[in-house]
Amino acid sequence: MKLFRILCIPLFLYFAYLQLNDPDPYLWFPIYAAVAVIAFAGLFRKVPNFVGQILIPVYLVLAVYYATQTPYWGMEVEEVRECLGLLIASGALVLLVFKK
Repeated sequence: MKLFRILCIPLFLYFAYLQLNDPDPYLWFPIYAAVAVIAFAGLFRKVPNFVGQILIPVYLVLAVYYATQTPYWGMEVEEVRECLGLLIASGALVLLVFKK
């Protein structure tokens, strides 16, 4: 699990960095950076469950919202990529917060 945390830190920081040239980086940068911060904090102490209980539903609701906004399902559609990114972040948060 420690290796997963160590891998999540640079991976999600890179995801956050890529969002800086997005039209709305104020939304996407914190979404990915939060996962990296939680992974980093988990290296030193247990992350409280309420963090996951708050962030995971928010990320999943946003993923459903973007999935409903897509005109069709293809990787060239921005809403599809945003939905998949939120699902990846949600899955990582499940493992980072609730796995020991």
